Amino acid sequence: MKVDHHLHAEFSYDSRIKAGELAHRALELGYSLIAITEHLDLLPWELSRWGLPAFMRYIDHLRPLQSKFAPKGLRIIRGVEVGDFHRVKSFADEFLAELDFELRLGSVHFLSDGTNVAIPFKRPLRKEDSEDYYKQNLTLAENCDFDVLGHLGVHKRYLTEEPPETHCEGVIRDIFSALISRNIALEINFSSLRKPYGRILPDQWQIDLYRDMGGTLFSIGSDSHLLEHFDQNYELLPSWLFSNEVRLIHADP
Repeated sequence: MKVDHHLHAEFSYDSRIKAGELAHRALELGYSLIAITEHLDLLPWELSRWGLPAFMRYIDHLRPLQSKFAPKGLRIIRGVEVGDFHRVKSFADEFLAELDFELRLGSVHFLSDGTNVAIPFKRPLRKEDSEDYYKQNLTLAENCDFDVLGHLGVHKRYLTEEPPETHCEGVIRDIFSALISRNIALEINFSSLRKPYGRILPDQWQIDLYRDMGGTLFSIGSDSHLLEHFDQNYELLPSWLFSNEVRLIHADP
């Protein structure tokens, strides 16, 4: 089966995809499941610039699409990507309790000093930047209620080669322990295949570590914001992702 658990449509400020067009394209390409995961970004500097989408309208917008495409063999999941959940937890918990989401992605976009790691760095990546980034993910993984840890390693998307990060192995182990114990999926994010980094995220040694620790629950995400990016490089995903050793979240009928 073909699946994509991380897509942004018209209710995300930075997306140019229309959900209806995406659904038609997914059906043409043989997908059986897509999850639209609109941005929920609640940090003050994000709200002041981008505002907050009308999520009830988003959910109401998706329901007829779900009904229309389900008989054709395409399941559409109502999802959300909660950015930096751990930093806005109290308000986010109350907000999410009012909404009927089927899938929650948790992700880190900012270091503790406010540096945005989801866009190109304006300076070289430092050892302490990587340490800070993974510590933010650990706090998220241990303390927040979500289903998928999104794009672990996003701070490397615009690099051209893999940086040395073995000094972060301890905290990465702790992240994976939290994911496994709390039944949270690790996302295989392949947006970086269309970025300078040219590799899937997390890095292969980190995926191997997760699997060696007993991790079997994964999601697959293109993190697409443009329709032409949807399905791009899907064929480059590793074959083991579709083996009996792996559980893909929401992939069961």
